[in-house]
Amino acid sequence: MKYLLNHALVAVVAILSSAAAVAAAGPSPAFSYGQDERGPQHWGDIDPLYAKCGTGKEQSPIDVGIDLPSVTLTDKPISGLNYSPLRDVLCGFDGHNVKCEWNSTVAAPDKRKRGARSKAGANINTIKVDDKEYTLTNFHFHTPGEHRVNGHFFEAELHLVHQAADGALAVIGVLLEVQAKNNPFFNWIVSLAKKAHLAAPGHGFLTKDPHTGASVAGKEQIKYKLNAVDFAPLLRATGQFSPRWDYEGSLTAPPCTEGVSWMVVKTPVYIGLEQFDALVALEAFNSRFLQDRLA
Repeated sequence: MKYLLNHALVAVVAILSSAAAVAAAGPSPAFSYGQDERGPQHWGDIDPLYAKCGTGKEQSPIDVGIDLPSVTLTDKPISGLNYSPLRDVLCGFDGHNVKCEWNSTVAAPDKRKRGARSKAGANINTIKVDDKEYTLTNFHFHTPGEHRVNGHFFEAELHLVHQAADGALAVIGVLLEVQAKNNPFFNWIVSLAKKAHLAAPGHGFLTKDPHTGASVAGKEQIKYKLNAVDFAPLLRATGQFSPRWDYEGSLTAPPCTEGVSWMVVKTPVYIGLEQFDALVALEAFNSRFLQDRLA
């Protein structure tokens, strides 16, 4: 296990110096994860829309394991958890993250029946926070993980992003640890990486930076289709996302919007070494440093 951890650390640290190049080579990204003027230390100065990145009082990520009055460890089930397999999911690299999205449909209410409710259509996964319903809109990854637990960091982190009808956001964070064997839930990452690097030069998902050797976004973004994504293994591994730490924070990337309901799952989920290496090859370093809790 120590070897695996060291291997994972080397894979991430080796690309720190190329993080700026990774971002800069994308389709005109507004920010980077490097040590340049567009890096995390300067996000708040890039654009007025990103001001919260520098002035916000409830920024993420944080160390959820330390004693903070704003963080609650709970074993209560997530209210209204309604997850089912997704169909026709499109995954791609957007210049910062490996991100998966899909089309969602909601059936119209039956007006012939008094008091009839709309039934969720295909690809609708929901949770509730304070009786407000949030719909899963995408999931993406950060390498290394962004949240910490009593100073311990994880090799990667999965973010399941939900949005309410009024625009409010709720994110479930799943901490990922590297193990030797592959996790069936993440098998598609290896396939995605292979397809990306087999793409035709000049039209590819990724290319190689000639100076650093890092994978960077190509001029034309190509997304790859997953026929189905079944969350059942993830739900079993995390105890249906409980126990977990709940707190009010922000998006961990610009515009660093605050008022985000965070749920960081306590039980880490394993990701295979091959899968982790494929993930790092795709997105490199994209983790924000810990934020002081000023409120």
